[in-house]
Amino acid sequence: MDKMQLGPWTFTPGDYSIRDKAQRIELEPLLSKLLHYFIEHPGKIISRQQLVDAIWQQSYVDDNAINRAMSELRKALQHPDVPQSLIKTHHRKGYSLQLPHQPDAPIEPSADEKPKTSAGSTQYKRSIPLWLVALATLLLVGTAAVYYFSSQKPASLSKNSKLDDKPQVLQMDIVTRQKITWFKGIESRPLLSADKQLLAYSHSQPDGTVRAIVRKLGMGTGSALQEVVIEGNNSLYSIQTWQPLSRNLLVQAISKDGQRCEYQNYDFSKYPQYQVKTLTSCAGLNFGTAQQSADGQWLYYSKGSGGLYSSNALLAENLTTGAVQTLLAAPSAGLGVTMLALSADGSKLAYILMPESNKPDIYIYDPSSREHTRLASLPFPLILLGLDWSNDQSSLILPGGDGILQLKVADKTKSLLKFPEGVIVGELTLLAEDQAYISSFTAGSASQNAMQLIKIEQPFNAAKRKITVLSDTEGSTADLAVSPIDSSSYAFSANWTGSWQLWMNNKGQNVQLTELTPDDKRLSGINWSGDGRYIAFNKQGNLHLYDTQRQQLINKLESNDVGQAVWLPDNSGLVLTRLQGNSQNLWQLDLVSNELTQLTFSAGTFAQFDAQGQLHYHRDGKLLRYVDGGKNDIELKTNADTNFMALWLLQGQKQYRFGMLGHLELHDIVTGETQSSQLPYQLLAIHPDPHNPDQLYATVFVTPELALEFIQWKPKR
Repeated sequence: MDKMQLGPWTFTPGDYSIRDKAQRIELEPLLSKLLHYFIEHPGKIISRQQLVDAIWQQSYVDDNAINRAMSELRKALQHPDVPQSLIKTHHRKGYSLQLPHQPDAPIEPSADEKPKTSAGSTQYKRSIPLWLVALATLLLVGTAAVYYFSSQKPASLSKNSKLDDKPQVLQMDIVTRQKITWFKGIESRPLLSADKQLLAYSHSQPDGTVRAIVRKLGMGTGSALQEVVIEGNNSLYSIQTWQPLSRNLLVQAISKDGQRCEYQNYDFSKYPQYQVKTLTSCAGLNFGTAQQSADGQWLYYSKGSGGLYSSNALLAENLTTGAVQTLLAAPSAGLGVTMLALSADGSKLAYILMPESNKPDIYIYDPSSREHTRLASLPFPLILLGLDWSNDQSSLILPGGDGILQLKVADKTKSLLKFPEGVIVGELTLLAEDQAYISSFTAGSASQNAMQLIKIEQPFNAAKRKITVLSDTEGSTADLAVSPIDSSSYAFSANWTGSWQLWMNNKGQNVQLTELTPDDKRLSGINWSGDGRYIAFNKQGNLHLYDTQRQQLINKLESNDVGQAVWLPDNSGLVLTRLQGNSQNLWQLDLVSNELTQLTFSAGTFAQFDAQGQLHYHRDGKLLRYVDGGKNDIELKTNADTNFMALWLLQGQKQYRFGMLGHLELHDIVTGETQSSQLPYQLLAIHPDPHNPDQLYATVFVTPELALEFIQWKPKR
């Protein structure tokens, strides 16, 4: 019988075996028959009853027999080159075979009117650049995002060292540093065309307008600056990447209401004239970048199935046929696939995979061989906004904070170019090996002066709605929680003194509660105990309690792995999100004994209690009711609308959710009624008022001033 390819495995049904380059594994006849059936139905969800009818061919088969067979088949198919199981479980639906380059159903284009592309100057509000998804995700996760190597000292390593854990750190001096853009707002995501002649970047203006700008370089001294602006009054324009070997710029255009989205190709071969071609529709805001192949036939992008906080798969769409192939299935939790970068000749695709621990894995995918190779795994949770190739294509470049990490493709060795204090690199594009255009926008640094708290009265009644900015003090304010016993008091985090501290507003008066060590790490996850005595919050992965009676700070857990925390209904302890190794789960902390008990075993975040004291949590964009932390937990909601974050906030008998484009929704559990609203703000988080259902608070994004720079460096002597 013919051989069949399953990623790294070659399956030969005739002799009941699978084989890779190093080994041959003989399968039991039942497992061979089961695998053959899955291969005949690639990518399709097969129910347990279908398996019984086709494989066992009996009227009744014990569930344990099916479970055991699936477990043994998964175990047999395990392979170091395949990060996820080839057999995927679909809760209450069945199983499917997920193979590299396995076609899925094509994405259907939107039935709405397609957005228009214009070079005009009409402005609009309620727009948000795609990289702000990274910032909002960081805010939600509530863990410390520190650059992996920012604290490493220079190391002296031999040429033969594998450098598996620590990079060779090379101190750099800045030779040239100059500002190259001057617009108000955020100028970010610099991208150089293949011939290094055109520089594209994004510009977010203070009024919310988001546009793409393309500049001609090398025009000589005294020449007028020439730029082409892509903007319009109906859509935001997010630059993605330059197509390899060309002057074609890939742009994602999204309507301001979030209902229409498409990828567009801008041909600048005759700059400043250009031609626009719509490539395909898309699902809305996503965390990551898309890439068009050198021959123009394929579009590579990441996509989540449950909104902005669900895990992303790596997909390839054939732009001729519309067929979509899954190159890498989404992990069970975490952000999944984020940044993508094609090599200059288009032969290799690099990508960042964020598992549930949000500790990035760096991979290279070879479209010709369909092989995935992991280059590195970074040991700390962080969000990287940049990924590029070196000019000679021998290394991958990852900017972050005060350094640039270089990963050699051939031997997987690492080196870190460490810049002097004051140089922040969040995004970059290389002009030469020692020259780059950079943006200082990072997931952490840009948030220091870019967030404000607002109060919204009557949020679902446009005629009576009233929005108030809570403070005009210079600096950022972020998380907020209203006292459960006093409606006139709330605790919040603010960076008003050069570092993030816990503050309290009592009857309109602001009082600083903490004097934590000054740094730029945000204080988050504020939650009051039900009796109003303690305020829990986390900072740099550590749990703190503030005793409002004794006016005393208690350092409760200094484990560097704590995220969001919520109090138990009886105030005897807290339920925590903890990041340990590659897992992100819920744990319960007893306040008296300090004993920790693990609650979930297959990923869990954003714990909450409903009005009846029942624990709920989120996993991969789904809301679940806790039963045992495993398979018996009950799935209540899954997000199918990409306008919304896949996160529900429970307050009494009500469920809230929000979107970054200003979308707001309230669902009444008792009546079943759902209300929606559109706010003129870029929402990063919402904070319901437990005393007043007609009032809530929100963290909103305020556009800071960030310009692009050109830098040149050399080794420090």
